[in-house]
Amino acid sequence: MRTRILIFLLLAFHAASAQYFKNGDRVVFSGNSITHNGDYWHNVALYYATRFPTQNVQFFNGGISGDVASGMIRRLQHDILSHKPTHVVVMIGMNDINRPLYDPRRKSEPGIREKQQEAISAYKRNLDSLVTLLLAAKVKVILQTPSIYDQTSKMAGTNNFGANDALKECGEFVKSVAKKHQLPLVDYWGMMVEKNKLAQSTDSTATIVSKDRIHPAGPGHLLMGWDWLKTMKSEPFVSYMVIDKTTASSQGKSKFCKISGLKRDKKEISFTMLESALPFPLRADQQAALQLAPIINDISREMLFVHYIEPGNYALYIDDEKIGSYFSGALERGLNLAEITSTPQYRQALEVQKHMAEAWKLEKLLRDIKLVEHRFSKDLDAFTANPGASGLDSTNIKRVIAYRKNKPREAEIVKEFAEASVIPAALRTPVPHRFRLVKE
Repeated sequence: MRTRILIFLLLAFHAASAQYFKNGDRVVFSGNSITHNGDYWHNVALYYATRFPTQNVQFFNGGISGDVASGMIRRLQHDILSHKPTHVVVMIGMNDINRPLYDPRRKSEPGIREKQQEAISAYKRNLDSLVTLLLAAKVKVILQTPSIYDQTSKMAGTNNFGANDALKECGEFVKSVAKKHQLPLVDYWGMMVEKNKLAQSTDSTATIVSKDRIHPAGPGHLLMGWDWLKTMKSEPFVSYMVIDKTTASSQGKSKFCKISGLKRDKKEISFTMLESALPFPLRADQQAALQLAPIINDISREMLFVHYIEPGNYALYIDDEKIGSYFSGALERGLNLAEITSTPQYRQALEVQKHMAEAWKLEKLLRDIKLVEHRFSKDLDAFTANPGASGLDSTNIKRVIAYRKNKPREAEIVKEFAEASVIPAALRTPVPHRFRLVKE
């Protein structure tokens, strides 16, 4: 009884305070390549699309690969505030520390320690200025510590040992700025060090980022999205469905759903369920993160409880499709449907994810245009005229070539992206489903 009371109190609290962004908010995630890639905060955007399907919260990419805090100041007006944001989320530092200064071949170089400290000092000055400018622009600021440089994995390749210690110092400064201005803070550095250590406890060559020791892959980005949502006290419940003796008593004990047409006898229990939200869908490349953190439990609890059920095994059908077989005790304790990828609710959430992923392809084209203009502005004409002779690496040569193709149609791409970013109501809105529990 005490457990049930606690659960209801938690539900009441979450229902009142768990949606950080509200209808109409415009959110810019700003930073370097990890934000430019977008995967970690795309998880946040996907959460809002599936958890609050009637709300309109717009997310914008303000990341540019290779950028530093001073670069964000230079592009603040035309690339970040131009979106007219209500909120700006900031993560910067990975490039500010100047990682080549930690190349092991430079360890004994005269003055190397002073150069490292100069880079960190410049970062601190620029970040403080950036936050001051954002607050002066009357936007709400959310700060994030830098992610990690993996200097502990024993994988092959150059290890710029000490870079992660520099990022820790940057993160501590971010915390001090957040405290000074009383701003929300997400501490990726601390979380990622902990999860990386856990991954390496069974495999010394493991990493939650990638082989370059910098950029998170799918699992790392999911951990960052999870950490953001958890830190901002986001609603963990998709729905809290309780099947009691009657429809009325069932509805009275449930949250975030509507129950109708309950019928029950010793062999079968049936009812119609309309949930208020969809579960959070995962990609195959994100699954490894589930071994490191209770992600589904923390952000996607689609709970089904069945009371007064006869002992035995039951087949669960949703819309006449068999989902699985479950012992009565498991149904009484609660089944998290979000962990079952074959439900129609989960499949609908995957379609929302697929729709958003198509929009993000257009987003990438636009961000690469901004990257080329921001990073190569001084030599842009020469670079675009002859990318092969530019001296750039292969990745940036491809970006310059793409820029030459996409820049003339930038306005068209902006329009296409705006249209693709709108998720049709029929796609994101939950629909009623017929549930049946049949005794086997």
